[in-house]
Amino acid sequence: MEIIVTTLIWAAVFQGFLLGFMFIFSKTHRSFSNKLLGFFLITFLFGAISDLIPFDFIGNYSIGDLFATPEVKWLFPVLFLHYVLEKIGRTAHLKKLLVGNYIVAFGLISITVINVILFLLFGKSIRDLLGWDLVNSIYMTQQYCAFLVTVSALIIAVFETLKYRNIAKNEYSDSTMLAISWLWQFILILVPIILLWGAELIRIIFGGLGQSDIVTFAWAFIALFIYFVSFKAFTHQDLFDESKQKITKKENSTVNPEEVKTGDDKKSCESIKEAMETGQYFLNHDLTIHEFAKEINKSPRLISNCINQNFGFNFNEWVNNYRVEKALEILKDKNNDHLSIEGVGSDSGFKSRSAMYIAFKKKTGETPGYFRTN
Repeated sequence: MEIIVTTLIWAAVFQGFLLGFMFIFSKTHRSFSNKLLGFFLITFLFGAISDLIPFDFIGNYSIGDLFATPEVKWLFPVLFLHYVLEKIGRTAHLKKLLVGNYIVAFGLISITVINVILFLLFGKSIRDLLGWDLVNSIYMTQQYCAFLVTVSALIIAVFETLKYRNIAKNEYSDSTMLAISWLWQFILILVPIILLWGAELIRIIFGGLGQSDIVTFAWAFIALFIYFVSFKAFTHQDLFDESKQKITKKENSTVNPEEVKTGDDKKSCESIKEAMETGQYFLNHDLTIHEFAKEINKSPRLISNCINQNFGFNFNEWVNNYRVEKALEILKDKNNDHLSIEGVGSDSGFKSRSAMYIAFKKKTGETPGYFRTN
């Protein structure tokens, strides 16, 4: 059983390596965030070499020694956080933090380079020169620090994504909310891996020796994570396109207080509602509140206040309600029976099948298919 599990883990790791290679060099989905995701996936291969490789020597070089293979655990959190921040356009705000962590991560990796050079020139390793106790102390200290950095990166990623989602609800429509859903899944699926890593470190603190089965369980979850990313890359390629919508919270200085106050006026809200219905702007898959405001010559803040306070929705919900109504109209017309559900969604303004299903369940309590058969 152990051989089967290990084989499946290595299969996933190599799949992750190939997928990472594709993200880095893809011409179809060329973006900096994809390159970060690619390097993140490739890093797992080096982690597996340290934790799971079934032999201890390459020739006379002992890969079982500490720092004998690239120590990449500090690189995991910085690539993970950098990817999340890049997707939501917040990299510049935490640039110093990222740079500092990259310096530490590559500094640790360079220890392996030094170890190899020492072996090639003198036939010795860092352990031979410094002694087991000192090398072990340095190695375990950086393990604990890397874990704390990973937990911190997770907390920052959750905080920044929450903030991004709250802004996006009132400014953007379908495609951005889909990207946020992907980011949540990307973040949360890493939680059990981090918990298992922490459990292994606690075991060691309390006197545990060697490597336990906890490590194997952690790598099993890593394998699931890699398969999950592969599935998403296959089914939602738009998630891996260059982000078109980097949100920055703007204080629109051109809007005066009197204009904002009119957002509470029923007449102003009705004119905004009428403009949406007459112009059918909701059919634009990538509609944003800024684009809509420009089309109807109103300020984004006025529109947002109006939708929030008078209609009881955020911008995303409000637009998707119109899309659901349009989809219902298409579904109930027998002349449109030849259209697939995806086709109906696209003709109604939805950018993805999943976004359409979520909007339908929220507004009607049923899936789109229910209205085709009833």
